[in-house]
Amino acid sequence: MAGTLQEAGKTVGPLDRALVDRVSRLPAGAADDAFQRLSWAANYRKLWFAAAGAMALRNGRPRRAAAHGLIALALASGTNAVFKALPPSRPRPEQLSFLRFGPPESGSSSLPSGHSASAAAFATGVALVSPGLGAAVIPVAAAVGYSRVHTGAHWPSDVVLGSALGIGAALLTKNCGQASQALPACRRLMLFGGSGSWTF
Repeated sequence: MAGTLQEAGKTVGPLDRALVDRVSRLPAGAADDAFQRLSWAANYRKLWFAAAGAMALRNGRPRRAAAHGLIALALASGTNAVFKALPPSRPRPEQLSFLRFGPPESGSSSLPSGHSASAAAFATGVALVSPGLGAAVIPVAAAVGYSRVHTGAHWPSDVVLGSALGIGAALLTKNCGQASQALPACRRLMLFGGSGSWTF
């Protein structure tokens, strides 16, 4: 698998650099601060925990959607930690101007984006149970993914792979969003997610 990731890195490297360079040339403005704040809000999954808490205030489908979103998020977090541990470690982007960088990111590999994995997992998990709530959450999740590129924290391909992991986690746990969910299996998935390092 490590060899496959190396080959993928060679393939997407030039495209990553071109896209990051394009973002770095965007005029500085209010969007920089907005994307930085959004990226910070998603640190340690705070944004998604808050969203789940708000959904859980309503019984029935909103509460099941929140539960499925969090279960998918936990699985995505555990999977993300496994991928980040695979060699070689990928450096973070260095092409954006200093003003677009926030505080130093964690020393973990740039590939994949943990923020994007969590965002995609939660949004997809919610949407599978409640399409209406999903329509509200998915644009926010997409904005979080883009914010990681805009702020210089990740390469675009990091975000793509992270999002794919998140969507996959939501699809694998879709039964957890049903009223008659298989609780033991869902609990094991949450334990797996909690056992990994919730890295960015």
